[in-house]
Amino acid sequence: MYQEELHYQGPIFDAHTHVIDLEALKGLVSVALQYGIEQALVIVHGDSISEYERLFPERFIYARYFSGWTLFTEGPQQAIEEVRSLRKRGYGMAKMHFAPFWSDRLSAIEHVPPIDSPQYDPLFDALAEEDIPILVHIGDPDTYFATRYTDARVYGTKEEHIQEFENRLFRTPKARVQAAHFAAQPGPHRLENLGRMFEKYSNLNVDLSSARWMCRELGRNPKQSREFIIKYADRILFATDCVASNNRAEDPVYYEGRHASLRLMLESDVKKIPLPFLDADTVNAGGTFIYGLDLPDSVLEKLYWKNAMRFHRQAQ
Repeated sequence: MYQEELHYQGPIFDAHTHVIDLEALKGLVSVALQYGIEQALVIVHGDSISEYERLFPERFIYARYFSGWTLFTEGPQQAIEEVRSLRKRGYGMAKMHFAPFWSDRLSAIEHVPPIDSPQYDPLFDALAEEDIPILVHIGDPDTYFATRYTDARVYGTKEEHIQEFENRLFRTPKARVQAAHFAAQPGPHRLENLGRMFEKYSNLNVDLSSARWMCRELGRNPKQSREFIIKYADRILFATDCVASNNRAEDPVYYEGRHASLRLMLESDVKKIPLPFLDADTVNAGGTFIYGLDLPDSVLEKLYWKNAMRFHRQAQ
């Protein structure tokens, strides 16, 4: 899919994937290899990585998922204890998910604690002390706040979620942070604020995960997006957010479409190419289209490989 438009030949690190099912992971790896993915960060939704290590030696860096069900209902103490042994157990990263939908899933809690809550200070401090980088989901697309999260009394506002995340960066300056989905700020009207955050917080990095979200928003103003990515090329990591699960594996376009569309956006100069899979957020508004940013190879090399190697402190 779109292979003829892709020209980058170097190695690629996918900085954001999930594994739920082993057989589905085999399918994801097969497609990823076709698109140049030599290594990846995989978020483990389970309690063991031994089988993944056996089948895919040295392919993955493993992230331990700390479920919001536990963090928000029982507090962070169990997670803090677990952090101390993560590296011994083979994990190189922690993943946490702070999103408005937890207000629905945990309806028994009147107010789900935000990421900047003081009760999480010991957890983030422990991660910093153990030198465990953090992959964190801090917000959802603007389209969600226009449709799903319209009641600000329940879900808060997008601006509040971004500010809470910034408060956390300030409270835990020694933690190495990878904010998923461009720190929820890929839209043209939000890039200025994200740039300000890059300038202020040297520990902040972002990934390009969610192909439909990135193509939709970064494609709104390709010139602005291109200039922004070139300026902050050292802080951005390529990522697909593909989920290796049974229901995903049955859809061959799921894996291929996300790899192809992201690479097409970053490497090519195409204009108005239809996204090769459904974007539910634009299905009633004409769909989502890919606009190529035509990034220089020197920038692609950073996004695809060098930044991840440095972030995870592996040999380059």
